[in-house]
Amino acid sequence: MRTNLLAAGGAAAAVIAVLAVTLSGVLTPSSDGTAVPDEEMQALKGLVHASTSLADAPAVKYNGTITSTLASGSLTLTVTDLTVTAAGDVHGTVKQEGNGSAEWLQIAGKTLAKGNKEFWQKRPDKKQPAGVFIASVPDDQWVSTEEATLGIDLRDALRPARLGAVLRQQDTSLGGTEVKGTPLTRGDKTPDLRVTDSVDSTGVSETEVEDADGGVDGVRRYQATSMTVGVDDDGVATALRGSLGKGYGGDTVKVEADLKVAPLDDAGMREFYSSAKTSVTGAKIGSREIVVPDPDGGLDCSGARCVITYDLRNTTPGLDRGAVAIALHSSLKSNGRDIGSCDGNGNMPVNGRGRVTCSVPFAQNADVNSSSRMTLTLNGELDPAALAAAVQTGIDVSAASKGWTMTAPKATEEARRFNRQIALVSSGYVYRVGDYAFDGREKDGTLLLVHGPGYDAHVASNGGFDPAWAGTEQLLSQARDAREAAGDKPIRMVFAEGRSADAARGLLIANKIENVEVVTVPLYA
Repeated sequence: MRTNLLAAGGAAAAVIAVLAVTLSGVLTPSSDGTAVPDEEMQALKGLVHASTSLADAPAVKYNGTITSTLASGSLTLTVTDLTVTAAGDVHGTVKQEGNGSAEWLQIAGKTLAKGNKEFWQKRPDKKQPAGVFIASVPDDQWVSTEEATLGIDLRDALRPARLGAVLRQQDTSLGGTEVKGTPLTRGDKTPDLRVTDSVDSTGVSETEVEDADGGVDGVRRYQATSMTVGVDDDGVATALRGSLGKGYGGDTVKVEADLKVAPLDDAGMREFYSSAKTSVTGAKIGSREIVVPDPDGGLDCSGARCVITYDLRNTTPGLDRGAVAIALHSSLKSNGRDIGSCDGNGNMPVNGRGRVTCSVPFAQNADVNSSSRMTLTLNGELDPAALAAAVQTGIDVSAASKGWTMTAPKATEEARRFNRQIALVSSGYVYRVGDYAFDGREKDGTLLLVHGPGYDAHVASNGGFDPAWAGTEQLLSQARDAREAAGDKPIRMVFAEGRSADAARGLLIANKIENVEVVTVPLYA
C-alpha cells in the first residue's frame, strides 16, 4: 500500500472526513423526505465559506477598531481604509486613543509612518548622548519606526489567511483538551496527528439581522463562541466582531476587533502595491531608531585658532541608504570669559561615520573650554531596487493566496499552539497546493510543515529517528510528497525541538530529498 499517496491527498480527505462525520449526526428529513443538514450545520457551512473566502483573498481592506487588553489596561486602535495583503504588506490610516494619528505603511521589510505632531509627541525619541539632538521630522514626512510602535503587529493580526481562520474560533472552542476521534491517515503516528471529532457540536449558529440593531453589518450573521460574522448575499464576509483568537501577542493578551472587511480581488491588490510604491519612491525618510554613540571630540588651540573636531557614527536599523547631516554649534570660554563661537556642517552616510569641525580665532596661551551642540537631520531613502523586488514578491505571493481549506484539528493542545505560533492559523486550516496540504504559508510564500513537541522521544542514540517508529516513514513521505507538490516554491520544516530537527535533516539527506529547509523554533511558554 502507498501510504505516501494518502499523505499527499491529506487535505482533500480531511475536509470530506470532517463534514461527513459531522453531518452524520445532524441530518433531519425535509418535507419531501430527503435528509438535509440542521440549522447548526447550515450555519457552519456558511461560516466556513465566509472564513475560507476571506483567507483566500489577495488583500483585504479594513475599517474599525482593534482593542488590546492587558492587566495594565487596554488600548484601542482605529483603522481607516487599512489594506493588508496576503503577503503581509500594510497601508492605511491608524489612530490611537489620545496618541494621535498617522498614515501607516509596512512594505519591503520596513515600517514607516507619516504621523501628526501628537502621534510623535506621545512616542519619545531614543535617548542620545549629551549635546546630540535629532531634528524634528515634519508632519508630512515618512519616518522609519519600529514594528512595535502601535503595540500590535497589523501585518500578522490582519493578514487575510490568519483572520479568515479566526472566524471559526476553533482553537477557542477546543481549549486545552485533547481531541478524540478518528485520526486522519497523514501523520497519524506522529505527535501532529489530526483527528476528526464526531462528538463535539459545531458550536456555530445563525442569528437574526434587524435594522439598526447594533450588530455587525451583513445580510446574514453567524455566531461562533465570541466571534460574530456578517456576510453579503454571496456569503463573503463583510464585518466581524470578537476575539482575534488564541496565540496573538501571547495567550495572556486579549485582542478584540470590531471591523468592516472588504476582500479585494487581484486588481485591487495590484493597485495597492502600485500606490504604496509610488508614495515612498524617492521620498526623504526620517527615523525614530537612529542611535549615535558618544562622539569622539577634540579641541586644538596650538595655533592661531582653536579648532573643534568631532567624529560621529550612527546606526539606523530601519534604513539602508541615505545621509545624516550634522550641524555643529560650539561656544568657547577661557578663564570663564567668552572668546567666541563657531558653526560647522558635516555629513555621514546612514549606518556610517562622519566628521564635523569649526574654529574660533584665539592666539593666547591660556586654558580653553568648549561647549558643543550637534543637531542631526536624517535624509534616508529606500533602495529602489529592493523596493521594486519586494513589491513584485508581494504581488506574486498575494496573487497565489487561494488554497486555504478547513480540515480536522491537531489532537493535542501543544501541537495546536505550536501551529498557531508558526503558521499563524489554527491547525484546523491547511493551505493546499494541488492535492497536498501544507500547515501554512509564510509572508514570502514559503510553504510550511509544522512539527510540534514530542518528536525528540523518537530520536535514537545515533541522532536519527528510530527506523522502527512508524512516524519516521510518515515524515519521509510527507517531505517527499511536499517537495513534489511544491514545484519551485520553497519549503520549510519547522520543529519545536532541536534534536528532532537534526534527525529530520539527516533523514532528508540520506534519502536525497533536497531544497527543504529544516529549522528549530522553540514553543513559546
